[in-house]
Amino acid sequence: MSLFTKAVPTLALAVLLAGCEGDDGLDGRDGVDGTDGSNGFNSLVRTRTLPRGDANCPGGGRVLESGLDTNRNNVLDNSEVTGSEFLDCATAPRLRALHASADAPAVNIIVNGGQALAGVDYRQGSGFLAVAETTRVQVEGIIPGGNAIVIDETLSLEFSRDYTVIAAGPVAGIGALVFSNPTDSPITPGSLRAQVVHAASTAPAVDVYITTPGANLAASAPISSGLSFTEASGRVEAVAGDYQIRVTLAGDPTTVVYDTGTVSLPAGADLLAVAVENVGPGTTPIQVVLMDGTGAADLLDKATPASVVAVHASPDAPAVDLLADDASTPATESIVLGAGLPFTAFCEIAAVPAPGSYNLSVTATGDPSTVALQFPLSVSKGDELTAIVTGFLSSGTPAIQPLPLLNDRRSVATEAKLRITHGSPSTPAVDIYLVADGTDLLDPTTTPAFSAVPFGANTGILSIGVGTYDVYVTPAGNKGVVAIEVQDAAFTGGEVLDVIARDPQTDGGEGPLPQLIFIDYSALGACPTAGDPV
Repeated sequence: MSLFTKAVPTLALAVLLAGCEGDDGLDGRDGVDGTDGSNGFNSLVRTRTLPRGDANCPGGGRVLESGLDTNRNNVLDNSEVTGSEFLDCATAPRLRALHASADAPAVNIIVNGGQALAGVDYRQGSGFLAVAETTRVQVEGIIPGGNAIVIDETLSLEFSRDYTVIAAGPVAGIGALVFSNPTDSPITPGSLRAQVVHAASTAPAVDVYITTPGANLAASAPISSGLSFTEASGRVEAVAGDYQIRVTLAGDPTTVVYDTGTVSLPAGADLLAVAVENVGPGTTPIQVVLMDGTGAADLLDKATPASVVAVHASPDAPAVDLLADDASTPATESIVLGAGLPFTAFCEIAAVPAPGSYNLSVTATGDPSTVALQFPLSVSKGDELTAIVTGFLSSGTPAIQPLPLLNDRRSVATEAKLRITHGSPSTPAVDIYLVADGTDLLDPTTTPAFSAVPFGANTGILSIGVGTYDVYVTPAGNKGVVAIEVQDAAFTGGEVLDVIARDPQTDGGEGPLPQLIFIDYSALGACPTAGDPV
């Protein structure tokens, strides 16, 4: 075990070996001596060894103490100490955690039997927590139907060291990556410090560059070469300022797989940059989570877009085109995002430039002058959205309108993600039942999961355990009429689904009851443009 010794300012240690005698009184004209002054107190110092378990230095250390010998016993007693300086001090080990398993559920972090962190989702992390020398860390997956411990490690930790535990790898082989550094290792004034961890199990070995913005990588030296999954670079210092962080395939500076663009890095920052799988929009295989000792934040690739899934659910609207106008410019653009989208169809606009603010127009196919609907859309990097166009175009209530939904398309191995949306403008409020396969709907104990859901509302994204289920949609308060019935819906884990109730086709071929649009986010097609088949 090594102790980090802090620099101690030089103390002015004037030790008086004898009491200071007062000056004689001035002789008077009559020759009588004045009164003697009183004796002063000795100033003493001592060095004291601190045992392990000390309140200030849990790992022990040494402290220099000073004070006046007020009881004149030539010993600095505890009650006489008025000043102290730590010569060295072993602080408690500190621990932080990061969820970097791309297909794992949100987790709870249990430290020595007590829950330290709750509901930590992918790419979320903590600041440092003080812990004991022997610390048991358990990662508990939050799983529908019963949580499960997926990592259980007992760590032997050293005083005056900081530890980072990263849950990484797929659920089937998830493990804990543990990295440590000395606590309070000084950073040169005006500089910052950075270290990189490769925690993306599906990404190959990479080189990592931190350069001035725009620097030629072929003429630059990486801070780490051939960094593979589970490995970390050394810590490097740099003068605070503007930098560009780029990751390339190992040995190939021409193939950049991640690029921050220009970022400002402040003086004193002590950063851990963790590369994880990109499960959101964009073509980069990785994204980076930046940990600064207090928490974690995404540092996204500069080209990370947003994605939008468009759904045509307006029963009396013709096939439509989707047009965009960049609201930040004075010109009116008619950027074709999708063309010829018929009723009940859906498609993905996979790369909407972000951040950005747009005005979207839904027009009759081939006729941009016939506008059925216009609405604003603002997006940030990494946003995943679904926009359902429903309601009536020509007559009826409600009028044609968008239903914007925020998505979470990350596939989780231990559950299915399901959202049900009431998008049928002709159907009043409904009850939604999600029950185990074979459940008797008419049993008095069978109650709806969601009651009196009005048009335009949805269930939110539900975490559904592996198994087989029945789904019923009935008029609110009336089990006797089943509007929608889905029997034997089997979930094996990993599914991400949207189910949208819609009106039937206007030609009457589907019958009077509302129908369903099923969206499986693992098998989305791109929105067609002019000339493409729908």
